[in-house]
Amino acid sequence: MQSRAGSVLKTYGIPIVLGLIALIIVLFIWQQNKKIDVLESDIAATKELLQGVQSTKEKVEEPFDSKEHEEILQSRTVSAKKIGAEIIAVEDVLTSFYKSNEDLPEDQAAYDKMVKELDKAKADNTRLTNASESDHIQTWKLNPDWTLKLETIVTYQDTENVPVLFSMTTKSGKSAGLIFAVYDTVNYKLTNISRHYTTDGLDDEVDVGGA
Repeated sequence: MQSRAGSVLKTYGIPIVLGLIALIIVLFIWQQNKKIDVLESDIAATKELLQGVQSTKEKVEEPFDSKEHEEILQSRTVSAKKIGAEIIAVEDVLTSFYKSNEDLPEDQAAYDKMVKELDKAKADNTRLTNASESDHIQTWKLNPDWTLKLETIVTYQDTENVPVLFSMTTKSGKSAGLIFAVYDTVNYKLTNISRHYTTDGLDDEVDVGGA
């Protein structure tokens, strides 16, 4: 009996063992293939991540041209001073006409000169602020004796709009108010204009009979 069992074991034992070994090898290869797939996926993700990092690094490492930046800010400041001086000149003319109780000049030459200056001031006011015909009489200054001054220019690196501030002072040196505006550097205009008058300024307003 033992001899027969031993014979059967000898006959089928080796194939069974070989089969088990083959199965183990197959399982091992399958597991390794899964690991390889995961590894390849990780490698692809890592490459993509590295590409993103490299792209970000290149952007960060782009040289900052401080001279160019300074020139941009300087050009905006200069332009704001220029448009500031222009609007101040406009306001001086408009106020002297619309906020004055003085009679018109009798001399024809003086009258023609005044009208010419007024027409230019109105045209410049429209060019600089988009003022309509009815806006010209609404002067910033309420008294021709006031002083209008550009106080501050706030510049930003990546903007086409620059906030500016004007101050108004009475003849006696008291604060009459402030004018806030935004300088549109592309269209060379003053927008979003807001006026704020002090009590001293309102008290010093010239009464021109509702003008």
